[in-house]
Amino acid sequence: MFDSDAAIAKRYETSRPGLRLLAIADAALPVTQLTVDVLAQERKPLPLLDEFIIRLTDMGIRDPSQMASVLGLDVKLTESAVVEQLAADNIVRLPGEGTLVELTPQGRIMAVELESTRPVQRPLPITFDRLTWAVASYRPEFLVQKKEAEEAGLIILPAARSQRVIPSDVTVASLNKLITDSDSREGHLDILAVERVSPKKHRYFPVKLLIFADEARTEVQLGVVVEDQLSPLHERALLSIGGPDALGITIEEPAERPSIPDDLEIVRIPREIQTPELCDATDEAESTTPSMRGNIEVRDISVHEHPEFLKEALTDSTRRLLIIAPWIKNSVVDTAFIGSIERLLRRKVRVHIAYGIGDDDRGSHERAISRLKSLAERFKEHFTFVRLKNSHAKILISDGTWINTSFNWLSFRGDPSRTYRMEEGILIRSPIHVDDAYAKYLRMIDEQSVTP
Repeated sequence: MFDSDAAIAKRYETSRPGLRLLAIADAALPVTQLTVDVLAQERKPLPLLDEFIIRLTDMGIRDPSQMASVLGLDVKLTESAVVEQLAADNIVRLPGEGTLVELTPQGRIMAVELESTRPVQRPLPITFDRLTWAVASYRPEFLVQKKEAEEAGLIILPAARSQRVIPSDVTVASLNKLITDSDSREGHLDILAVERVSPKKHRYFPVKLLIFADEARTEVQLGVVVEDQLSPLHERALLSIGGPDALGITIEEPAERPSIPDDLEIVRIPREIQTPELCDATDEAESTTPSMRGNIEVRDISVHEHPEFLKEALTDSTRRLLIIAPWIKNSVVDTAFIGSIERLLRRKVRVHIAYGIGDDDRGSHERAISRLKSLAERFKEHFTFVRLKNSHAKILISDGTWINTSFNWLSFRGDPSRTYRMEEGILIRSPIHVDDAYAKYLRMIDEQSVTP
């Protein structure tokens, strides 16, 4: 449907000089599906002046200078239009009559078609963006209900106004542009007037919200990516209604960077000196990027990179997958997540998921926990799902990749606090170190697990 967060980050993370891209959040634009009753007519194949030349000739006005007089136009302009129709074989000069013209057989057919074109009333289904307060071209199949948006953890962006959409909000120019850009049958219409607007349904259109801030956290800016394109129009609309403050977005002090063994710290590549080529590097043995020291790769990763690593782990793990996180929420552990885990288990991948912080499951969702428990019951041989007594660890291990981070792997969507940090994780690809970490966290799971 849309580009991945990683692709969006690569395209736009340097779009705000002096600011850093802290996060890419899933959001939703408020829209209303409308039925607009319009007065319209089929779009004609001729420019208006050319149409009048044919109509006037059909009425018996055959002298270009007389046509100019009837139309109130300069004679040269009219003569130029006559020449165009001569070249198009719609009119021909009368023999021995100087500049006088008459219709050709083709021109007479054209005149009949033009005469038969009459404006008609018709209903037109459109989508209205309530943030920009303008007609939009969002495809209906991508619209979701508010409940669906909230369950998916989308940030619901506010509407610019609370009142109903009225006919003056839907301009003729905006409708003509909309249908001209579309591939539908309405693309052959010319809208002449908007007569009535009937709101049908309030819906939401998924977009990406980019959160930028400076190192001192004194300046926060938002970007809105709509259909994979950064939209200045939506950014201005958000600013006009309060920007980050209106959404309750705050930036906290950076989280403490996770600790790693000293021998890995020595070869760690800090984020500020990474290159795009480095971030695109894989763990293939032949890699020659600066991120590799022998067969070891250690580099910082930003918050917005984490969801993509999780997605890859759920799709591409071949031997093992281990996830430790404090909380589990429905917005992350959804049907797609459960399906991905089940596919790994059917391929005999060993999966461990551990969660828990504090004395109870406050902060986690019962439905998400229940779905993972049911899956663990079905795949006892390959899936371990446990609650920990109290762990602050946030770990992902997929085959030969280990990410130690402050990122909440299983609850990062739908956080009502909307608090963001300049936090980073550390990605490690080193066979010995990843194996040691995997064994260490399996011991921790065994020692601290309680029944979820």
